[in-house]
Amino acid sequence: MPSHTLGRSLFRLSRIASTAASFALLAPALANAQLPDWAPKPPPRVSEDAFRAEVLVLHAGFDTTLRIDESLTEQGTEISAEDDLGLDDTEFLVQGELTLLPGEHHLVRLNGMATRRSAEKIIDTTIDFDDETYLPGERVSSELNMTMVGLTYGYRFLVKDRGELTGTFGIQITEVEANAVVRSRVVRDSENGIAPLPLVGLEGRFDLSSRWSAEARVQYLSVDIEEVDGTITDARFALTWRKNPHLVFGLGYRSFTVEVDSRNEDTPGLVDMSIDGPLLFMRASL
Repeated sequence: MPSHTLGRSLFRLSRIASTAASFALLAPALANAQLPDWAPKPPPRVSEDAFRAEVLVLHAGFDTTLRIDESLTEQGTEISAEDDLGLDDTEFLVQGELTLLPGEHHLVRLNGMATRRSAEKIIDTTIDFDDETYLPGERVSSELNMTMVGLTYGYRFLVKDRGELTGTFGIQITEVEANAVVRSRVVRDSENGIAPLPLVGLEGRFDLSSRWSAEARVQYLSVDIEEVDGTITDARFALTWRKNPHLVFGLGYRSFTVEVDSRNEDTPGLVDMSIDGPLLFMRASL
């Protein structure tokens, strides 16, 4: 090989070696370097949020069966609140929710929801409701209201970059008011009750991408004692899209059911209510 050709080859090899050595020295610094302020930053993990505020709109469908007994030996009439009394079977409900995340593994949530339904209908069958009797052809004005306020504590025992899993324990305070009136002969019957109900549950989140996530929650209670047999189930499933590090939109489905058969001599009767439908929500986080 001519000497000048060999010289050029050696020169090229030395430049390649020098470039490789320079990259090796700079690689650790490049790996730890931060993006400039003007560069777009990826959305943070949801588990890094410290506070969340959510507003939810639920297109609720109702299916309600009631029976109020005069005594343990004299049962009332089992009725459908929607079919027999004319109460609306669908309604838009607005729910608010606040969530605190004090630390990586803890969660505290406060939420509330209320339904208000009333109707007037000429009934076509005899209805025994507690100690009153409503006759066919009478115009009955009825009202059924329910208010729910829940406080939930959760422990996030699995927290990863792409998801989390949380066990929950909550107290659901539920107040129900029922009223039926026949004004033509001044017949009125009103029932109301309020009770704190403990619920245990599980909820989780999985990130499908940097912006899309799937979420699910389930809370449950089952009671079977001497005088009361009942179950409560509250489930929610949603697909969320994170617009930016502080704003999330979600679309999903919620189902709430309560079934109580009471043989208590003070409050005998049956309540079987379900509320379910699609939901849309917006969540702001810090």
